This record gives sequence, structure tokens and C-alpha cells, in this order.
Amino acid sequence: MDFPRPPDDGITPLGIPGTLECPLCRLPLELAWAGAAQVLLCRRCRGILIPMASFSRAITYLRSTASDPPVAPPPMNREDLHRHIACPRCGRQMDVHPYGGPGNIVIDNCPHCRLNWLDSGEFFRVVRAPGKDRRRARE
Repeated sequence: MDFPRPPDDGITPLGIPGTLECPLCRLPLELAWAGAAQVLLCRRCRGILIPMASFSRAITYLRSTASDPPVAPPPMNREDLHRHIACPRCGRQMDVHPYGGPGNIVIDNCPHCRLNWLDSGEFFRVVRAPGKDRRRARE
């Protein structure tokens, strides 16, 4: 049996169309895996849409089981704090703010639909960032 292999960014597309569109590209999102979480992926911009609860569980799990060395993230791009993205589910403007955890990312979320939007590479910037909750950091 063949399984899809994740590309370098760790997101494994499943080739199954979702029902929502990318808030940036307006193309249909497709089902994918990001570590231990099912997400919706935009094949063009490689952004992901993930339920807030799944994001939290996946980040906690992946950081606690990490075996690769941590990677210091670049500084947060403050320009991203000024953008406006509509929630792919309800159409309301998503909240934009610095993520309170590791990774130096700006996260977009819809508090009504409980969804997070992460730009390409941001999910694994959080996973790979240094911190005492990473397994390798404790060894």
C-alpha cells in the first residue's frame, strides 16, 4: 500500500477536495495532514486552515515528541498584522494577532467558527521552535 509522502514543509496533501476556499487564493482547499492533525490545505499558497482545538493538540503532541533539533525562527513579520482575511466558513473578518506560543508567527483566527489560518510554513515554525516543551530540549 502506498501512502502520500509529506513534502519538505511537513504537510501531506490527501488529494481529497474540501468544501471551503482558500481565503487568499480563492481556490478550493483540500484535505491534508499536518503532523497529527487533519487540516485543509491550499495547493497554491500552501496555507492551512485548522480548527483551534486541533491546532493546540497537534502542536502540543508534535513538540513533546520532537526528535529533530530545534530551529530558531526568524522574527515575526509585523506587516502581517495589518492584513484582512475573511473566514472561509462564515465570511467574517478573521482576527489577526501575534501567536502567543513559540515560532514568532502572526496567526489569523475566526472566533465564531473556531478556525485558525496559518500561512505556508508557519505550523512547523511553531513545532520546530526552541522551548522546554520540546522532547529533544529535555534530553
